[in-house]
Amino acid sequence: MRYQSNRPKRQFLAGVACPKCKKMDAVVQIQVFEPAFDEWIECTACDHSERRPTMDETAIMRQTDGYGDGGVGVVKFK
Repeated sequence: MRYQSNRPKRQFLAGVACPKCKKMDAVVQIQVFEPAFDEWIECTACDHSERRPTMDETAIMRQTDGYGDGGVGVVKFK
């Protein structure tokens, strides 16, 4: 079922450490559906944020990281 609200969807990510301050259980994943879908993470402790790569950026990362065979790779936040 699709998320039915116009407000951003926020989910805490359990067991995830912030890439900047390394604090555990402080990272929130945020999804926006309107006007266009977007997704990023934010740290509630240090306000660090990172945008999730698009499918095109992921394909480029796979090619440069040796995943050019179309296999499954890990999505990395930059």
